[in-house]
Amino acid sequence: MSLRISTSKLWLRRLLGALWLVLASAPLLATQKVMVGEISIRSSEEPINAQAMRAAIVRATGDRRAADDPIYQPLIADADRYVQIRRPATGTSPARITLDSAAIERAIDKLGRPRWVSERPVVLGVILSAPRGADPARVREALDIAAEQRGLPLRLSSASAAGLRADSVPSAAALLEAARRAGADMALIGEADGADWQWTLVDASASTVFPGDVTAGIEGAADVLALASQSVLSQPLAVTRLMVTELASLKEHLAIQRALAALIGVKQVEVVEVGSRSAVFEVHSAGGERVLIDALKGNAKLVREAGRRDPLVYRYVP
Repeated sequence: MSLRISTSKLWLRRLLGALWLVLASAPLLATQKVMVGEISIRSSEEPINAQAMRAAIVRATGDRRAADDPIYQPLIADADRYVQIRRPATGTSPARITLDSAAIERAIDKLGRPRWVSERPVVLGVILSAPRGADPARVREALDIAAEQRGLPLRLSSASAAGLRADSVPSAAALLEAARRAGADMALIGEADGADWQWTLVDASASTVFPGDVTAGIEGAADVLALASQSVLSQPLAVTRLMVTELASLKEHLAIQRALAALIGVKQVEVVEVGSRSAVFEVHSAGGERVLIDALKGNAKLVREAGRRDPLVYRYVP
């Protein structure tokens, strides 16, 4: 028999909320919060505070051309006001500046411009083959720098370490399984295309190809993910009820709540009903049910029960 939370039983909701804060449980979706104001300075073309603000605007918006938009010029000119910490360059690392990320995001919001949410999918990067003469160390450095500049959470791996064969193109299912083993949500695969590169971003619903230089995959992936995030956030808020069954512990209840809260466009997640092995959540999110269903398609631990609606029913797979 389930226990419905009413106004007389607010203690249960408070207990769940308190335990969510103190229990360590891995989220079911591979996301990472990006601090848009943590900037590495690698050139001296203009004052470093202005450089840092330009970089922060690109990372916050997901638009690689945003720093050249005239609407952001007053923000760049006022960069000194946002500086929190300066770290000088060392022999092994560039200078770093920490800007007030939250204040920058508020400033962009006031301008009415879209942002890329700071909780972003983790991408597994794997090179199956490289153009002749490519230096592995320089390739890795270029990918790391490009991912940092775009604010794309990237985990680089060799094919063998990811459990993939370099002599054949893995299936989408194999790539997604490799990504999940690495704690990522999708895979970005690099292959030689003559003297150039071909990069393929694989997620649960599609594969997107980006031809070009060594960083074309990073730039393309960041563009796609930022636009997808903005598309979701532009939709009206709605409430969706979702039941999850086969939950064996409070830790699993909390992991589900945390995973739902990390989805793009989700503003609030409430537990409205609990049973011995199930829970019903109310998810307040942009786009409502349709967007929520699409977002959960790539989650191997939540399997939707066919034909069930209001609430949607998912089975938890440990």
